[in-house]
Amino acid sequence: MSIQTDLQIFERSVDARGRLLRVEADRTGLTPRQLVLTFDVGRVLLRPTDDGLSAAIVEEREALPPGVESIDEEEPWWRVLGQPLTAAWPGGSDETEGARGSGPLLVLKLRFREESENPRIVSLESAGSAIRVAVEG
Repeated sequence: MSIQTDLQIFERSVDARGRLLRVEADRTGLTPRQLVLTFDVGRVLLRPTDDGLSAAIVEEREALPPGVESIDEEEPWWRVLGQPLTAAWPGGSDETEGARGSGPLLVLKLRFREESENPRIVSLESAGSAIRVAVEG
């Protein structure tokens, strides 16, 4: 997929001020291979690909990949659970709005809470067959 297509999935949650309700992952080590972010406005499945991160909307819970389990209480998710998603942008850009580009989405940044409300920025990076998750600041 492309930056534009994958970002549009998150922009819908930003526009709706979707709150993060649940985070799930399947993993065999310290980093997830698949990450499911459930917002009050929908569910998004993130996977690493050869070209970077791929995002897809998952309508029904039954359509989730097998083996995903809750990681709500892990770092950094416990910090942003229940908070609204207020921006999503590619990692190589300083722009939180209207950031576009062609090619793969290697790093995705998600901002929870507004800029004036002590926001938390979570960075998701494609790292081979896994997704590296970090909180900035």
